[in-house]
Amino acid sequence: MKSLSSNPIIRSGRFAKAGISASGNYLRHFLGNSLPIKNFHQDQKTLHRKNAVSIFNEFSKMRGLPLKLAQGLSMDTGLLPIEFIDVMSSAQYSVPPMNRALVRTQFKRNFNEYPENLFKSFDYNAFAAATIGQVHHAKDFDGVNLVVKVQYPNVKKSIQSDIKLLSFFGKQFFKEVDLEKYLEEIKVNLIKETDYLNEGSNIEKFRELFSEEKIIFPEYKKSNSNEQVLTMTFLEGDHLDQLLKKKPDQNKRNNYGQILWNFFHKNIDSSNNTFHADVHPGNFLFSEDGKVGVIDFGCIKVFPENFIKSCVRLVQNHLKGLHEDFLHELVCMGFIKNFSNLNDKEKKIEKLFRSLAKLLGSIYEKSNFDFGNNKFREHLNALFQKGFEIREVRGSEQFIFFNRITFGLISILMKLEAKIETKEAREIILNAEC
Repeated sequence: MKSLSSNPIIRSGRFAKAGISASGNYLRHFLGNSLPIKNFHQDQKTLHRKNAVSIFNEFSKMRGLPLKLAQGLSMDTGLLPIEFIDVMSSAQYSVPPMNRALVRTQFKRNFNEYPENLFKSFDYNAFAAATIGQVHHAKDFDGVNLVVKVQYPNVKKSIQSDIKLLSFFGKQFFKEVDLEKYLEEIKVNLIKETDYLNEGSNIEKFRELFSEEKIIFPEYKKSNSNEQVLTMTFLEGDHLDQLLKKKPDQNKRNNYGQILWNFFHKNIDSSNNTFHADVHPGNFLFSEDGKVGVIDFGCIKVFPENFIKSCVRLVQNHLKGLHEDFLHELVCMGFIKNFSNLNDKEKKIEKLFRSLAKLLGSIYEKSNFDFGNNKFREHLNALFQKGFEIREVRGSEQFIFFNRITFGLISILMKLEAKIETKEAREIILNAEC
């Protein structure tokens, strides 16, 4: 990567190029398969992978919002072929990095120094790169292993350009929906992610609020950090795909899954409504000693108290079998417009939420739950498909990140095929004051 354009014309052109490349792949596929020459034939899996690679290549050049979209596409929701999910998983931490000269420019601009003057050693070859910046190994002058995250230049401007593009395309798909409050929520939080001083404060906050034996956080190094460069201590461990390639036994899968499950329910149990809101495999490390490290703190969400209480009430009402109260809460949350006189569309939405509540509620109904259960995965994916078919956005804008947390966690647990003890989590929800 030599530079990152924030020009809306150039960026819209890249979006268009991704679409044109995919269309070309489809055309070549159908023309080739219509010919009587076997060498020109290809199966659906090959076509899906080619399309995913074409789209990902353009998204990786754009960084920012498009890569956030790619991370979302990497979740197993049943809406996309598995080949798309595999390719889009690269957006979690392994996109092409920016070059050495650009890294030096970023340091000189922000510190008026080059990395070799700030660290005992600094590796210019990034070992990870994703949506907002890339990560380098370094050592301080005491020999402590560090990671240094360097932000891509112009990424903040690119986000603002992409939000405008997203608004345009969104209005074509959701013609009867006012998307502005949702897009503003996305923009505000993505812009926050570009402030590495804020991320450093988030690291300190999570170390204070959530530190325990099995969930570990890096130490923020404020002296070598600023708005566009973030330095923290190095954590050992494998990303999820690396872990799964080692074929861990069921006990290890259960342990890692339980740690993540407990961590996010501790977020619910905290009095400050603070959540890690960027839940995808690239942000967690699984260590040999059975611990889970959290390594990205750009997207930390403090939800309004009334929103969290409303979400907890919804789950409580379902678990207690209070069907009328459950329906009333859906109305209060803006998902159903008038439950006293439901038309066909409202009935369809109500049925969707009842089905979703029944499925997610099943996680808490027994003391243990198996996230490797294929029937659970298939049922969840079918509900995602039904929700997508409704083509309407409802409810608070807070659900953009709350859903990312909920289904991001479930996606990781399903990939781990973890068996989780849920009794304590159920008690946290049922005993919460709301």
